[in-house]
Amino acid sequence: MTVSQRLENLKRVHETKAPEIIRLTEDANTPTRQKQVIYGCLNNLCRISALLYGEISAEPGNYDLLEEAAELDNALVQLRSYVGSQISLRMHSAA
Repeated sequence: MTVSQRLENLKRVHETKAPEIIRLTEDANTPTRQKQVIYGCLNNLCRISALLYGEISAEPGNYDLLEEAAELDNALVQLRSYVGSQISLRMHSAA
């Protein structure tokens, strides 16, 4: 699979799943554990996106693809950050 195909697949995943991810993380009834799993999945997508960006930048002349990859990477990082901000942190103190 070419880098352009992989980029398109990753973009498709982001475009189709982002609204559902936002809906789930904003829902007060969504368990914290589920939000943590979503965050972990987004973290993996960010890693994949960063690796793909590196592959594209290693090939000269792919400026359009490189710009698309940078925009997607930024969007994934922002989504991951948003999900992280919706995860409640519970502080445990020893009695």
